[in-house]
Amino acid sequence: MFRVSVRQFSCLCILAILGCSEELPGGPRFKTQPTRGIIKVDGQPAELVEVNCHPAEDSKNLKYTLSSMTDKDGKFELTTYTSSDGLPEGTYTLSFKWIEPGFAPKDKFKGAYADPKKSKFQVIVEDGKESDLGVIELSSKGPG
Repeated sequence: MFRVSVRQFSCLCILAILGCSEELPGGPRFKTQPTRGIIKVDGQPAELVEVNCHPAEDSKNLKYTLSSMTDKDGKFELTTYTSSDGLPEGTYTLSFKWIEPGFAPKDKFKGAYADPKKSKFQVIVEDGKESDLGVIELSSKGPG
């Protein structure tokens, strides 16, 4: 015969209630807005360009860099929590690395677009508005 004490029953009820909560893993999340664009290098869509979004120093939301990778058509969609959900409201500086696959991947830009402090690319994400960055033109020879 199976016997359950009042204490065991109470613990089971609490666990059941906590297990049914709708809070997402990782605690509260910031609301995100879809953010996308296309990267072209020397006028051609570029695959495997890593797009890094660095939040402004005074950001009240994110404190870490978010990254995405371009597909064969140069398209990218930024992600914060789930695939292509976008970015929280705020200002971000963009930096780029063009990944050359291999055992030790290299940046085909040779670091020319990697430093966010030198970047002229920025996105401002506003609550309730999708951010389409359009086409971002980069040069294989670096900014110039």
